[in-house]
Amino acid sequence: MSEKPLKLLLSIPPVEGVEDVVIAAIETLATKMGFTPADTQDIVQALTEACINAIIYSASSHDVEIVALAGHSSLVLEVRDRGSGFDPNSVPPPDFDSIVSNGLPNNGGFGLHMIKALVDSVDIESSDRGTIVRMSKYLKVSTPN
Repeated sequence: MSEKPLKLLLSIPPVEGVEDVVIAAIETLATKMGFTPADTQDIVQALTEACINAIIYSASSHDVEIVALAGHSSLVLEVRDRGSGFDPNSVPPPDFDSIVSNGLPNNGGFGLHMIKALVDSVDIESSDRGTIVRMSKYLKVSTPN
């Protein structure tokens, strides 16, 4: 990768399945940046969840926008929709005992906690005009033995 940060802007219609194109592009980018295969898969899983949520909860025909900012030591991804928004602080942590007994809940929220577990930082801005989920993953510096 070059020393100059790279910015990609991708725009997809709110139709399930189209996110695969974005996922493939970001997976390739993460690999070229030097992320480990495990970290690349974490990025892919977090991005997939954010894209699917944006598509499902987008209350309009406006495209879902994905911005990737690839720097020297980090990859920042933003997923933007134009849905009705939500209060991220009101999403309760998952009840794993209930999930084991009953499966994933239908009321949502599990994906948000999964995203937070997969990347290094998550910031969410949400209003009645839409939601932006900003995720960052940092390259680990390998040290010689």
